[in-house]
Amino acid sequence: MKILLLSILLCSCMYAESQQLDNIVQDAADHYLQDSSRTALSVGIILKGQSYTWHFGTISKGKKQKPTNESSYEMGSITKTFTGLLVAQAITEGKMKLNDDIRKYLPGTYPHLQYPNGDPVKLSYLLAHTSQLPASFVRTEDGQLNDSSFLQQLKALRPDTLHPFNYHYSNLGYQLLGYMLRNVYSRNYGQLLKNITAKLQMNATSVGTAISGSKNMLSGYTAAGTESTPIDTAYPAAGAIRSTLPDMLKYMQYQLSENDAAVKLSHRILYGNIDEGAACFQWTYGKTWNWDYYYRADGGTSGFRTFLIFYPDYQLGIVLLTNQTNESAGRKLNEMAAAILRKVKAK
Repeated sequence: MKILLLSILLCSCMYAESQQLDNIVQDAADHYLQDSSRTALSVGIILKGQSYTWHFGTISKGKKQKPTNESSYEMGSITKTFTGLLVAQAITEGKMKLNDDIRKYLPGTYPHLQYPNGDPVKLSYLLAHTSQLPASFVRTEDGQLNDSSFLQQLKALRPDTLHPFNYHYSNLGYQLLGYMLRNVYSRNYGQLLKNITAKLQMNATSVGTAISGSKNMLSGYTAAGTESTPIDTAYPAAGAIRSTLPDMLKYMQYQLSENDAAVKLSHRILYGNIDEGAACFQWTYGKTWNWDYYYRADGGTSGFRTFLIFYPDYQLGIVLLTNQTNESAGRKLNEMAAAILRKVKAK
């Protein structure tokens, strides 16, 4: 009888918490969707080990069809957190080192790929976006970027600063990390990604081309309201992963638990300070004005915006996915996550 009563009480508490979260998320989603240009919005929360999902809006303009747990979104730069984790795994396996000269993992010689004082470009600089490498490389006339063009431009590159410890966001840096991982393991990025996705049973997460043509593959919408072109996957480590809300909640729980040595390493501060937002392995580690510590990552492509944030002290993680972008989308997702945190703390 006591066990039965405890079970009933536990179920009642979980139901009450779920109802409270429903109201909190609905209010936040209603506010975000006030902009008539918005399309699909998927929201996931992990709170003390329990996962919750919600879906709002429509998957495409002119339709009244909500996204589902099977809907596949472009992750954009959230991909870089996977790349950072793969590098962290390589480090824990003794295959890479944070202070290594990146030329150690490249074929051929690159005499100019160093700073004017002779200091090398280190692996940690790529991870923290402090290498001063360009944002990207020029593509060939047909719009592609292949190994020949990539390495040719890399050989011609001459870092022109003595100050590698300045933050300068670089997609190229993470494309280069993906290329280096390929050389270390003799496996392509999609194959390496399975080191994470298979372990976590993230069966709907892969490089975008792997699910091309799937009925669950959402189209994205640009700021002008037109359908976006799918992100290029030639060098996928900087932004070419697609995933679903349930898969990203599995990934979020993995990050929150920090039970893996590579995950812990990927949360290590490489540059900056917490007050201003420190750079880890793509994650930003910071705190709010009232001392709520968080790890945050966001992504954007020509038609998608994504946002991840988790608060270890509250065992709270928030996943926000949308297939529409404009100048305010990223800021509004950030505001939405902040509103959810405030109300979860207050309930």
